[in-house]
Amino acid sequence: MKKSLVIVLGGFGLVLLIFASMSWFFNQKMHEKQALLLKLDNLSTQIQDHKDWMEHLTNQRFWYDSIARNEHDYRRKNSFTHELIRQDITDVFATDKQVERELLITLDDILLIEDRILNDIAKIGFKEFGYIGKMREVIHEVEEKFPQFDQQILSLRRHEKDYIMRNDENYAESLHKEIESWQARGNCPAELAQYLQYFDSVRSRIQLLFAIPNRNHYSNWSLSMSNIQSNLRRIRGEFIRESYALSNDSLTMQYIISGIAFLALIIGSVYIVRNITIQVSRLQRSMNEFISSNYQAYESISHQLPKNEIGQISIQFLKMARKIKWDVHLLEDRVLRRTTALHEKNIQLEKQHSEMMDSLRYAQKLQESLLVSRKQLSQHFEHAHIYYTPKNLVGGDFYWMKSFRENGAEKILFALADCTGHGVPGALLSVLGMNTLDELFADGIRKPNELLDSLRKTILRRISSDEEQRMDGMDIAIFCLDKRTRELSFSGAQMPLWIVRNSEVIELSGERVPIGFTYMNHLEFKSQELILEEDDKLIFFTDGMVDQFGMESNKKFGKKQLRYLLSRSSNQNGSVLYNRLMNQFSFWKGEREQTDDCTFMILEPKFVKVRNVKVEMPVSNGKVGV
Repeated sequence: MKKSLVIVLGGFGLVLLIFASMSWFFNQKMHEKQALLLKLDNLSTQIQDHKDWMEHLTNQRFWYDSIARNEHDYRRKNSFTHELIRQDITDVFATDKQVERELLITLDDILLIEDRILNDIAKIGFKEFGYIGKMREVIHEVEEKFPQFDQQILSLRRHEKDYIMRNDENYAESLHKEIESWQARGNCPAELAQYLQYFDSVRSRIQLLFAIPNRNHYSNWSLSMSNIQSNLRRIRGEFIRESYALSNDSLTMQYIISGIAFLALIIGSVYIVRNITIQVSRLQRSMNEFISSNYQAYESISHQLPKNEIGQISIQFLKMARKIKWDVHLLEDRVLRRTTALHEKNIQLEKQHSEMMDSLRYAQKLQESLLVSRKQLSQHFEHAHIYYTPKNLVGGDFYWMKSFRENGAEKILFALADCTGHGVPGALLSVLGMNTLDELFADGIRKPNELLDSLRKTILRRISSDEEQRMDGMDIAIFCLDKRTRELSFSGAQMPLWIVRNSEVIELSGERVPIGFTYMNHLEFKSQELILEEDDKLIFFTDGMVDQFGMESNKKFGKKQLRYLLSRSSNQNGSVLYNRLMNQFSFWKGEREQTDDCTFMILEPKFVKVRNVKVEMPVSNGKVGV
């Protein structure tokens, strides 16, 4: 019997070896096609992303100033993207030089058109740069020189803006007619001729960019991008058809070899069955006699069992069967009882977990409703970019703002705080902090250092008792800004305020004293003053950002890296600067767990414009460090 099994298993193993070899061959071919498909999909995605980027730059007018100011950087970025696409095309179509050459020629045409588009956009500008910037400088000069013509100038500006935003020639013609009519009356300012010249320059550039039928740069560029994407889709379809053909061939091969293996298995089985039929029949008779004797005739029937492996296995099986039957009965009863108990406990745990998560989500909404709304922020800041992410739905970070008028000037108080702990304990402290600040503000306290002194006393009184002195509290930074004079007064408790100005980062350091119990409670918070400039950006952040572990080294993000990123991108607008920082922070963090509640914000103040007012720099009571 052993010899028969060896022969059958050897033949079956040979068939399996052939099957494995053929499967490897076809799988290797299919893998190569799929690898090309993956590269082709990556190339298509890269081209689509580049197309979306160019469409966004071309159609969003408020980007034109950025392009006019940094035209070289945009051109360099565009060229770099094209070089990456070129390399991918060469990699994908290494075996098809004709397709590669056609795609590269189309790509060169697209790059040439994009250079023209960027040139037109840079020439046009939007607010401060390009022809639009020059045009608005002239019209503002006319407004200051000739205030008696405010209504006429306002009408001109309306036509100008309507043309720029809608690209309708009727507005341009209306602007020309109104200036000609004004010139005919004889009291038209001479500067309007230069204003009209700049407007016509903007008009001609917009015509080249959008309005010339079937010959404008944007439509030519869109057509070329559609052509190259259509070619890639066609080529992808060919790759899929080839991969499908390979799959069919592989499936046919599997059917054939499976049929051969099935026939071999049947033949081998018949061969073995014929050799062991007699032994199985004898074994069956012995088993029947053994069962009919109520498992008592072991000695009487043992001589009837085969003397080979089947007989020995049968004897051991019969012994084991009686014991297993009883053991299984006991185990089934025990498992049933324990399963029922575990099921009931799981239902209770799921219910408790669901109730706890519902409570946390509701608490999250309540805490967010207490924070300063976007509408309130937009009333006092040109832009306010805020990254607010608690570690556990609710957390100990909060930001607070109040506005008031003092001596005829509008002022705002703004604070960011990081309470002890996170989760529910931190959230309770944050609510206590916000309520206390509201009460102190209602009591008439307006200076940041006085607010912090009163806040520390109130918090200590509310969280401690005669029996227990709690160490909880918060780090907080708060400033008061005069929107007319741009004077900023700052005070901090173990939390700084950074000011990004040009290519440097100015740091206003807080006192090394927390809001809470400390052995230095006798120290008072100091106030620091600074006059803000037009493009200054105010930076606030809590420890959750700089203490976040990340990268392979598992090091903290750190203030040094944050300062470097801010100074390197300080000339960018707030949106670009915020997005770059958040992308770098997300890349640094990766898949690691969030260390603590994290808050980061970039505030761009909205100042009240006052003419012919000279503002002097006050003497600072604190230190200003760079």
